[in-house]
Amino acid sequence: MFVCRAEYADTTARELKEVVVDAKLQRTSAEVSTYIPTAKMKAASLSATDLLNRMGIPQLRFTPGDEAAVQTASGQAVDIYIDYQPAATEDITGMRMADVKKVEYYDYPADPRFHGKAHVVNFIMQKYEYGGYVKAYGAEYFIANSGQLNLYSKIQYKSMTYDVGVGAYYNNNRHIYSNTSETYRIPQADGSIKEIERISTADGTDYRRRYYWPTFKALYKSDNISISNTIGANFDDYPRDNSSGKVLYSPAMFAPSAYTNTRDHRNNSVTYNGYWNFNLPHGNTINFSPYYSYSRTRQNTVYTEGDNTLVNGANDNSHAMNASLRFVHSFGRGGTLTVLAQASYTSNRTSYSGTSTAYDHTRTYRIYPGVNYSISTKHVYAMGGIGLIYDKATADDRKESSTAPWADLSVQYSPNGRHSLAVEAHYFINNVTGSLRSTAVIQSNPLLSYTGNPGLKPYKSYSTNISYTWLPSNTFNMTAFGNAWSVGDRYAYLYSPDGHGGIIRTISQPCGSYTQGMYGLYASLRLLRNSLQIFGQVAQRAVHNGMPYNFNKVSTGFSIQAMYYLDNWNFGGYYALEGAYTDGCMVGTMVHTKGNYAVWAGWANSSVNVKCLIANPARLHWHESTSVMRSEWYDSHTDTYSPNSHCFIQLSATYTFGFGKKVEQNGEASQQTGTSSGILR
Repeated sequence: MFVCRAEYADTTARELKEVVVDAKLQRTSAEVSTYIPTAKMKAASLSATDLLNRMGIPQLRFTPGDEAAVQTASGQAVDIYIDYQPAATEDITGMRMADVKKVEYYDYPADPRFHGKAHVVNFIMQKYEYGGYVKAYGAEYFIANSGQLNLYSKIQYKSMTYDVGVGAYYNNNRHIYSNTSETYRIPQADGSIKEIERISTADGTDYRRRYYWPTFKALYKSDNISISNTIGANFDDYPRDNSSGKVLYSPAMFAPSAYTNTRDHRNNSVTYNGYWNFNLPHGNTINFSPYYSYSRTRQNTVYTEGDNTLVNGANDNSHAMNASLRFVHSFGRGGTLTVLAQASYTSNRTSYSGTSTAYDHTRTYRIYPGVNYSISTKHVYAMGGIGLIYDKATADDRKESSTAPWADLSVQYSPNGRHSLAVEAHYFINNVTGSLRSTAVIQSNPLLSYTGNPGLKPYKSYSTNISYTWLPSNTFNMTAFGNAWSVGDRYAYLYSPDGHGGIIRTISQPCGSYTQGMYGLYASLRLLRNSLQIFGQVAQRAVHNGMPYNFNKVSTGFSIQAMYYLDNWNFGGYYALEGAYTDGCMVGTMVHTKGNYAVWAGWANSSVNVKCLIANPARLHWHESTSVMRSEWYDSHTDTYSPNSHCFIQLSATYTFGFGKKVEQNGEASQQTGTSSGILR
């Protein structure tokens, strides 16, 4: 908003009324939607994802209370960039909010700096010539007895930028536990089925978690070359994840007894991320992204129930490498051609000890060549891509390989700066993680054990999305959306009798089809010269989950947020309706969540930002969610309890010290997480 005053010093003195000119804060086109945050939004935001939430960008969806989870309105993954440099969600935790000039949202951008990502948010920053800033961020959950502290430092001189980040987190909690009711149907020798109900209830828990991370990032950037290298380590430790309680069987094949479950878990990792971009003459660009990660994971569990003791230990060493090379040529008005080649390799060496002993060595290779072509006119942007995916997997002495095509299509139409319609369709092959190929057989209680399947093959994925965005003015915007996703050659957990009086969970392929669809509406309203903002979303999801679970479910979700700004103060609140969702396409579990609500107040200036949030103030129970799974031979019903649904108070604060001459700035150094382990889950 610009405020203009004028005075005339002539023989007839006149006083003119104040003229208020509202700057355009949002605009869409066939290629990009652009949004400009207000000074109040930036001052009140604790992080970049908090700023995105406050801006009310209609193409984006946030889970109230978890602004770090950035998705499209229809639930697709979003990649975050800072001045065309890739950054994970953690990378923008330390961003200086005052330096954000505007935010761009793209669907399938042709710009080679976005490396072919599907949905992109790009922060355009105020730049530095030399200087930088130091930022400290801390948060404390009083009820949950947890807290974190992150420190960032950025120093830049002309073409070179150096970022250093360190962070620490702790959580000591006695209110994270679950109660489970299980039904086992065991075939008998006479052909009958014996049904056994097992009920376990917790009466004591001890949960502790600590993690620490240092990261160093160096960036060189000139007009034609951009080279970013990031090295980070992560030390994640669960020294205690213990519970105890009672177990009851009906009929009483075992006497009622107490149980104890003692578990500890540690993961240490080191990661390298590279991003190299070269702009060549005659409209050519080369983009190369190397990645390497090493993780060492150790976990131990001792479960005791009556006279039975099950000891399960696992140690895993995992390596992950991938590289992507893209050559891009621009034909000007004739469009843009991209030739790409990607390759990845993952190795997991996992040993199991205790009640069950085993050793797994799984390796996964993927080669992913292809081409895509995009063309843009005044009102239309279209992109199409095709290619092949070659997969090879080795689990000990067993080898599986496959070759399949992939295809992408995206068309966006924008008749003017207020309307945009996007349609996309995709066919892809999803790879199998090493942990699912394990040959180990792990017993979790006297009646249940589980194993993997070394012969699993990648499954096919089909998806379509459509969205319409309307930006009539600064006062109102909205996005209506719909999508569908289906899986072919699905693998899923299969529960069946083990022949020894219990049930074993295996992984079967192919299983019945899995299809889900969702449609909904997101809208935001700004009133009182942008001092009052109201955001709301409603969506309905339908799921078909075929054999071995065979169910159809429909659920509706609704959430609303409101924010108000008064000088340096800001106030807000949110409410999310009780929800239900499936826990992925591999399982038959429906998760029913409690509704959540919160209110907060904050104060901020250019250096200090303090926020106090009170969540669920009238709720004194710890029940967070209920998970239900039913199959032919085995059912489970689990109630999970944690501080997330109980009343809690969170105090967060940041302090930022800036210095130097502003001309250029880029992404932050932040926590780097390693590759996942190959331990069977």
